[in-house]
Amino acid sequence: MHMALKFVLLTLLDREHSTGYEIVKTFDSAVGYFWSASHQQVYRELSKLTENDLVKFTSIRQGDKPDKKVYRLTEAGKKELHNWLHEPAKEPQGKDLLLVKLLNLKPDNVTVLLKELDRDIEKSEERCAVYIGIEKQYYSKTQLTKLELKDLALYLALRKGITGIESRMQWLRQTRAEILKRAKVGS
Repeated sequence: MHMALKFVLLTLLDREHSTGYEIVKTFDSAVGYFWSASHQQVYRELSKLTENDLVKFTSIRQGDKPDKKVYRLTEAGKKELHNWLHEPAKEPQGKDLLLVKLLNLKPDNVTVLLKELDRDIEKSEERCAVYIGIEKQYYSKTQLTKLELKDLALYLALRKGITGIESRMQWLRQTRAEILKRAKVGS
């Protein structure tokens, strides 16, 4: 996780100089539909990147608030990102606790697992609605034709998120229907 977070941060800082706060906000919005990291993870990794001379920061006075640190890539950071981009991407390691729970499917816990599937369907529907809302707001056909290449990547990541959630919802509904059919439980 930390190794990958390093390259997420290097990528964000390559796009634009940012404060830790701005980076965290990016995780809460644009990057959040394909990567997550806590505030603590971001700041801890920024500290490591600074120690390793991959990023530097400029302190900006803010009156009675603590100084604001604006981070930017160093030449070493640009080289590290460049080298990483030329390595083949590793396949993500799948971990899905829902599948582990389903391995425990027995007549005495069907109801519990159906509730779990229902919760997952509801969360997925909510997340999908948010992503589709972002798509409608920022990526109309007219806006898409005007996107710069670097911003097209964010749209493509959003589309991956939408299609992934739609696929998951389809699987969840199929799974729920199969369990109901075999367990003969009322919906």
